[in-house]
Amino acid sequence: MRVVICCDGDSPFEILRDVLTLGGVLTDNGHWVAFIVGDPVALVDQAGRWIPNSIFQAPQIKPSPQLVMKRPPVDGLADSMAVAGFDDKQTLLTISAVWREQLVLLQPDAIVGVRVPVLWLTGPTVAPTLAMGPGTALPPVLGSSFPRLSADSVELADERQMLGHANAVLARFGRPSLASLSEVMSSCSPLLYGLPIFDPYLQLRRSVTTGVLGELPAPAIPAPEKRVVAFLDAYCPGIETIMLALVGVENVSLDVHVTGAPSGMRRFLEQQPGVKVWTAFGALLEQTAGASVVVHHGAQDVAQYAICAGQPQLVLPWTREQEIFSYMIGWMGLMKTQSPTGSIEEIATTLSNVLRDSSLTVAAQHHARQFSRASMPNALPIMVERVEGLSQT
Repeated sequence: MRVVICCDGDSPFEILRDVLTLGGVLTDNGHWVAFIVGDPVALVDQAGRWIPNSIFQAPQIKPSPQLVMKRPPVDGLADSMAVAGFDDKQTLLTISAVWREQLVLLQPDAIVGVRVPVLWLTGPTVAPTLAMGPGTALPPVLGSSFPRLSADSVELADERQMLGHANAVLARFGRPSLASLSEVMSSCSPLLYGLPIFDPYLQLRRSVTTGVLGELPAPAIPAPEKRVVAFLDAYCPGIETIMLALVGVENVSLDVHVTGAPSGMRRFLEQQPGVKVWTAFGALLEQTAGASVVVHHGAQDVAQYAICAGQPQLVLPWTREQEIFSYMIGWMGLMKTQSPTGSIEEIATTLSNVLRDSSLTVAAQHHARQFSRASMPNALPIMVERVEGLSQT
């Protein structure tokens, strides 16, 4: 069976890790697997080694310039579709044609798309397609309009315009028109995974999550020595300030992984006393048990792992999706949120307060025990079964 797994250029590193995990199991089962991703180098870097699969560059739109008159933060699937090309007819026609030609050349029996609305539109014209993702990446289909997270999302008039552009693409491919924009995703076979508490659309869904990706850790009591585990992103505004604040906290050991870190940044961290730099994201994630605090930007798999292990968290969100995520878990009382653009003193003070606040540890341990009793299933076998079943539909 030939399977093509695709994700866009803006996919966070936890999504890349998920597609690598799925692709690895399918490869072990004897299937031919290829990846079409926005950043092939980041995919291989995330794996920590060369992967025995074909990797291709995904067709994507050049990012918009950083202007004062730019679009508000993306607030839902309709917004993400607009910035992906649905708001311009010629752009959508072109990028859809490029996606389709690339898929036709690979001749897949099944297609998996994560956070790629253009692929959800064109993929079913080539092979059975699975729209896969966690709560924020796979919003539900509700009639003629997508649910919005704020009033700044795409207006209904814009959705009608995007629907006309999508139908122009389908007409070019000889396919019937869509009655509503939501049918772009309903033409695929959807598969949702992740912890339900991370899903901003949970109350709107007709189907519940299939479970989490991988085995969850057992609750662990933090060690008496102060140890901070940090998962950072080199593209985050103020990343240098964050690093200086973390290494400046006294009597604390630091284990850190920085996605996209240049060599100079890594050398700086390696020269600091009490700091260990990890190149493999997954290897450090498995070593978070016993950490006093887990620091991250709002990565779902990091938060998921830390919650289930009973670790307090310091979240430094810098994208709209991460801000929504931190809001979703704020009620649990096991984390503090800090702006990444704050001063060194502000970030260091917040981290010191988290290390001293025993109530965060108590809340984290409570929720860890609750999740251990919930026995969330591993979604990976279900994913593999669904993908292998696509070729039979």
